[in-house]
Amino acid sequence: MTTTSAAPSYAEVEVGTAIPGRDFQIRLVDEIRYCGAGLDFVGVHWNERVARSVGMPHVVAHGPLTEAKALTVVNEWTGDPAAVVEQQARFLAPVLLPDDDVGARFHVSGSVTEKLAGNQVVIAMSVTSQEGAELAAVRVVVRLR
Repeated sequence: MTTTSAAPSYAEVEVGTAIPGRDFQIRLVDEIRYCGAGLDFVGVHWNERVARSVGMPHVVAHGPLTEAKALTVVNEWTGDPAAVVEQQARFLAPVLLPDDDVGARFHVSGSVTEKLAGNQVVIAMSVTSQEGAELAAVRVVVRLR
């Protein structure tokens, strides 16, 4: 498997090319800001009392916020946020946000799984907890130079 650190061209990317991974942190305050930006104040996303009432030990981060972190890694790799042509996410486990200064920490990594026509490649991204549990799988199609 190859690892690329500069913005790649379609010609130099192969199936199996690794996307440089990155660690992320989401704190409760970040989630509350996301709630405000998205005008989505469902209690489980900001209120620990509500989260506990539905069986969660902590507030649950919005799935699209987790997905955005994965797309950040893709954007950094391509060097072009407009390169993303298509994206899909499957959320496998909640990202739980304790009310502390740390919040949730997770790792985003991925690799090229397919080369398509038109200088496009498919990238499979994985979001994993520090314990190694897969939290989300994100499929991204990007157009390279």
